[in-house]
Amino acid sequence: FFQKGIQTEFDVKIRGRLGGGKDDDKCMRILNRIIRWTDAGLRMEADPRHVEILIKEMGLEEANPVKTLGVKDRERDEKNEQPLDRAEASLYRSCVARANDLAQDRADIAYAVKEACRDMANPKANSWEKIKRVVRYLKGEPRVVYEYNWQNHEDISVYVDTDWAGCFKTRKSTSGGAIMRGGHLLKHWSSTQQIVALSSGEAELRGIVKGAAEGMGMQNIAIDLSIYYGIHLYTDSSAAMGMVARKDIGQARHIEVGELWIQDAVRNHILTVNKVKGEDNPADGLTKHVRQELAAKYAKTVNMKLSIDRASTGLQLANQ
Repeated sequence: FFQKGIQTEFDVKIRGRLGGGKDDDKCMRILNRIIRWTDAGLRMEADPRHVEILIKEMGLEEANPVKTLGVKDRERDEKNEQPLDRAEASLYRSCVARANDLAQDRADIAYAVKEACRDMANPKANSWEKIKRVVRYLKGEPRVVYEYNWQNHEDISVYVDTDWAGCFKTRKSTSGGAIMRGGHLLKHWSSTQQIVALSSGEAELRGIVKGAAEGMGMQNIAIDLSIYYGIHLYTDSSAAMGMVARKDIGQARHIEVGELWIQDAVRNHILTVNKVKGEDNPADGLTKHVRQELAAKYAKTVNMKLSIDRASTGLQLANQ
């Protein structure tokens, strides 16, 4: 019915149809993402060629993989701040752009790739080390599969977190977030705040405001599809929750006026703001480098499984 209806209005090409029927397809590539239909639900993974191309372009075929994407480095090494030459800078930008495209489908590398993107304008020797470590990690974990199991109607949960003044050079903070509907990860982000926050509460408030805006945007998309659900936002910051619950700025200072609309949204029951423990907040891994055990826990929370094998239905590098 849908196929006939859409063909009367648009010139479309039907490549297949996923479904549980006898004649339906059980696996398809959509924008080079691999989608599978199973009895338990859908499975989605990113284009596996991105990892293969990155390893090849950076010459890391024989390199050993690493288990973590990085650690916070408080020391400044002048030798590692030498600018790359023109050819190296071009290769750096090419690799980071590809990794950034992959990061849209891989929450585990979102923060590390975001940090590498900050050096795109003027890459240095330490910038190269950042993206090199990302690719070495991808060599050990080349494949990520998201599980979207069948579930009943669920509201959406928006998890947010902020690493206050996490950048030791600019002292800017990083906001991270993940939008879940039941056990399904719908969206994730890791972004550097443009204004230097003067307190952890201020930085966390900005993270909450961004998460609320993203959640409401997702809600509006659902309404267009005649799907209605509430928004429940989760944070581990008691200070930011206190700011949101007020009717004004209270004793807080340096709060942007544009951020106080969140107070009206909470009072009008457009969304709720709730407390979650830091170790149970998957957005924590989107704001900083975390140890391997926490990264595995966050991956399990968003139903993301790491795998070292290769999807048989994925395009091979030789066929790109």
